[in-house]
Amino acid sequence: MLWGRAGSRFCPFCLADSGGRWLVAWRLSWSFACTRHHVLLVDRCPACHRVPRLRSHPRRETPRPGRCSSAAPDGGPPRCHHPLTDTPATAIPADGDLAEAQRLIDTALTTPGRPVRWPLYGPDGAPLNVVLRDAKSLGVLVLNHATPDALGPLAPSDVLERLERYRADPLPAGSQRSPDALHGDLHSHVAPGDAAATAVAVTAAFRILRAENIRSAARAVQWLTDRVAASGRALHPGNVVALGGVISPALEAALRCSRESKLMPVARLRHRTGVGSTRPPSDRDNRACVLPTALWPEWALRLTPRHASGRPAAQRADELLAVACLLAGNTTPIHAAVRLTGTTVSSHNVSTFLATLTRHPNGADVLHTLIVLADHLDAHGAPIDYIRRRALFTARPQFIDARAWLEMQRWLRSNPGPDAVHAQRWLFHTITGSPAHLAHPAIAPATPAQRQHYQRFRWRILPAEAELLHHTARTLLDEHGIDEPVQWAPQLPVHALRDLQLPGPDPYSISADRLHQAVPGSDFSVAQLARTLETTTAHVVHLLAQHPVDWSPPRFRRTQRTANRSAQWRLWYERDHLSLQAIADREDTSLAAIRLALLKNGTRLRPAGSYPGRPRRK
Repeated sequence: MLWGRAGSRFCPFCLADSGGRWLVAWRLSWSFACTRHHVLLVDRCPACHRVPRLRSHPRRETPRPGRCSSAAPDGGPPRCHHPLTDTPATAIPADGDLAEAQRLIDTALTTPGRPVRWPLYGPDGAPLNVVLRDAKSLGVLVLNHATPDALGPLAPSDVLERLERYRADPLPAGSQRSPDALHGDLHSHVAPGDAAATAVAVTAAFRILRAENIRSAARAVQWLTDRVAASGRALHPGNVVALGGVISPALEAALRCSRESKLMPVARLRHRTGVGSTRPPSDRDNRACVLPTALWPEWALRLTPRHASGRPAAQRADELLAVACLLAGNTTPIHAAVRLTGTTVSSHNVSTFLATLTRHPNGADVLHTLIVLADHLDAHGAPIDYIRRRALFTARPQFIDARAWLEMQRWLRSNPGPDAVHAQRWLFHTITGSPAHLAHPAIAPATPAQRQHYQRFRWRILPAEAELLHHTARTLLDEHGIDEPVQWAPQLPVHALRDLQLPGPDPYSISADRLHQAVPGSDFSVAQLARTLETTTAHVVHLLAQHPVDWSPPRFRRTQRTANRSAQWRLWYERDHLSLQAIADREDTSLAAIRLALLKNGTRLRPAGSYPGRPRRK
C-alpha cells in the first residue's frame, strides 16, 4: 500500500533455513532488509535478472520451493529454477540505521490498526498509513535530490554504491529488462526497484519523522529542501504539499519551517513558521476587532527593537507591530491589514519594519511572540471591540470640559498648562487604542514638538488628574452603552514566552511600589530614575504612565489629597451628618481645609449646631 511495486524481494538465508518457504512480508515495498540475518533483501534472480513472484505460478507445473519460478530467458527451459538460496546478499550492520528502520516498520505492521506514537505527531500519534505516506513523500525527495555526501552517515559504502547505480538507471518494480538498460524515469510513482534505494530513502525519512517536535524535524529536513530548491524547483511554504503528494499536517509544518531562513518576513508571519504551526494560513481579518491601532503599550515596550540611544528602530513601531500581529496566520494583503487596524502607515513601512526585525538579534523571538499573541486573541478574544470604538470616537473633537480640567490643574500644579488639549488627546488615546495623531484635527498633535509634549504629559500626569481622566473615559463609554473596561491588555501564560529573548524589558519586572519609592519628593529626571531602577528610560516612561506618581511640591500634594478626598468628605457631611470638625479629626487635617474643600465642591454648609441630636464638642 501507498508505494506500489509488483513481485517480491527475498532473503536467501531465510529461504535456506525454511526449506524455501516464502514470507508474505517480502512482497511489501516496505520490506528491504532481513533483521534476522542482517542483510538487504535481494531484488532479482541472479540468473534471469527477473523479479521473483512477479506472476502467479502456472497450474500445470509443480512449484519448486527455493528456486526461481520466473520464465527462463529465450531459448532455455520453461522456468529458470535457479537456486535462490545461493544468491549473494549485501550485509548491513545489525545495530545500524537501516536495520533499525526495518525493525520499526516490522513492529508497526504487527498491529496496523494502532496509531504510531512518534513525538512529531503529537500525543495521539498518527495512523500507520499516514506515517508511511509521509515516509514515501520524503523518500521520493531523497531519491531525486539527495547527494551521496548527505547520505553518507546513513549506510555503508557498498549500500550507497548500489543506490547510486540505481539512481543512474532507475528501473520500475515490474520491469523485466536487463539491469544495464537505460531508463530515465524519476523516482516518484512506484517503489524503488532496488532494496538499497528503498532502505536509504526510508531510513532518511524516518530520521526526519522521528524528530522530537516540528522545529527539530524542520532542522532535520532542511538539507533536503535546500537540495530541492537548488535543483531549480520553485519551493515556498504554500506549495510544500506538492513535494510528495498528500502529507500529514505535522510534516507539512516541518517542511514550511525548514524554509524559514529563506522566506520574506511577512511569509514567516503568515505561515507561522516561528512556532512550528500545523495550521496553514487562513482568513483572520476578524482579529482586527480585538486589536488596537497601536499595540498595547506593555507589549510595544517589550517587542520594539531600539537603537543604542534608546530610540525605537522604526517610527510608529507600535502601529507597525499591531499590523504585524494581524498578519500572523492571515492571508489578507498588507494594505488591507493596514486599513483594518485603522492606521495610516504604508505597506512599504510594514515590509521595511519586518525586514528590520529579521536583521535584529532578537527579531525571530519578536515574530514568535506576535504569532503567540495572535493565537491567544483568536482563542480567547478580548473584552474590547476596538473597531467600534474607532468608529465612535475618532471624529470626536472634544472629550472633556476644558474649564473643569484647568480648574483641577490650578488646584494641583504651581504652573498649570495653558489648555486642556493634552487631556483630550489622552482620552482619545486611552479609549480607542489609537495614537493621538490619528484623532480629530482639533486635538491631534500636528508637529513633532506637539507629539513630544503629549508623550511628556502622559508620564508626568498626577494621580488626581489620572483619576479624573479615567472617570471621564468611563462616563463616555457609559453614554454609548458600552459595557467594556476602559483599558485592557492580553496576558500570556508564563510558559508561552519561556526561553525567548525579547528586545525590551518585562514591563512587570518593576512594581508600582518600587517605582514610587524611587521617585524623589519633587521634580525628577527620567534618566536618573532609570539608572536608580537599573532599567531603560522607555521602561520608566511606561511605568510612570501606567502608575502616576505624585511628584508635585508639598503644598500642592496636600491640595491634591484634598481633591481626591473631597467627594468622600461631602458624603460624610451630607449623608452621615458629621460636623466639619469630626471630619477634620477623622482625616487628620484642619477644619479650614475641610471647609474650603466643601465650598469649592459646591456643598451648602449648615449653620453651627443646626442638626438636632448631633453631639456637641466640649
